Amino acid sequence: MKNIGETVKGIFDRISEKTKLGKGILLAVVLLLGGIAALILGEIVPEEKSASAESETTVTKPMTDEYALQLEERLTSIISSVYGAGKTRVMVTLESGSEDVYLHNYDYGETDGSDGKSSVERKDEYVIVDGDDGEKGIVVRQSEPRVRGVAVVCEGGGTESVKQQIVETVTALLDISSARVSVAKMDS
Repeated sequence: MKNIGETVKGIFDRISEKTKLGKGILLAVVLLLGGIAALILGEIVPEEKSASAESETTVTKPMTDEYALQLEERLTSIISSVYGAGKTRVMVTLESGSEDVYLHNYDYGETDGSDGKSSVERKDEYVIVDGDDGEKGIVVRQSEPRVRGVAVVCEGGGTESVKQQIVETVTALLDISSARVSVAKMDS
């Protein structure tokens, strides 16, 4: 099985051959297109303060509390609609904040080792652009905070069938295990 570096290098070489462009020119075109796409996305997506591109991911969004509150409201609405649940209260705890993943530029170069064998070496660099407020990385993906657990307290929480329906609903919506969902009966 080829490693990823060899696969990428092979694809890059085939594109270079088919387009009759040199590898340097092809790399410049790819980077230019990536930069244009990033600029277009930057205009479409509202800009948030991002950390420097020195780290691959950063967990820095004060919106985490707002995100948890929105989840709680939406879950309360859905769970209270479950037959038999009745009046419902929900609490969501988050494992982490949202994460920004920055654009990388992988450079694969061959090196000659001291034993006479050549090897492929990967050099990892972040793509950094100059902006009005200094240099910053290009965010390629932003993931939502991960849910640690959900507590549901409802009038029907003492009924096993209601508990099961609520657990199934929450685990399906949040893609978490049933061990992370607690359902209890509300005190009258």
